[in-house]
Amino acid sequence: MNEEFSARLALAFDHAKMSDIARRIGVPHATIRNYFHGRLPAPEVLIKIASETNVSLNWLLMGVGDIFLGVPKHLDLGSILEMKIGEIVDRRVAGKPASSRALEMDDTEAADDFDVIDAVTNVDDPQKIMSRWFRHEGRKYPQDYGVAFFSGWESYSDDEKVEAIRDAKKVLDRTLRKKRA
Repeated sequence: MNEEFSARLALAFDHAKMSDIARRIGVPHATIRNYFHGRLPAPEVLIKIASETNVSLNWLLMGVGDIFLGVPKHLDLGSILEMKIGEIVDRRVAGKPASSRALEMDDTEAADDFDVIDAVTNVDDPQKIMSRWFRHEGRKYPQDYGVAFFSGWESYSDDEKVEAIRDAKKVLDRTLRKKRA
């Protein structure tokens, strides 16, 4: 459990240096080092961590529930979306083997093989486009993946839609590769 706590602590602070974490919550550097080596913080320190990072205490202690209570203070929108997408993908693909050649391709090779512009022009539905792209690669697309990523799709220009699809694909492929490792 303590190794898992250490990983959540690092994620809560966006993998900041221990000295930065110590400064942000007002505890000695050695204390933070202890947290990363298995010691759990006292309740008042847990509250400071949650307050500083906007993470849920349930998530911080047990890995249960949503990570953030609101918009994290230290992350930009892209980082928030990537984390949320990672959470969704992790829930959807947990325990499923990745056996497709497409997972072994780099992002540019996969991107060149599927015509995103044509798909956006003819389909104009991000979930269907992603599903077709995955099917094209011989994989199954996790249906709830784009919920946060494609928020506001209707207001995007065609170019923004193409970029959103490509970005979403890169994030998902990267997440799936990490899952395999």
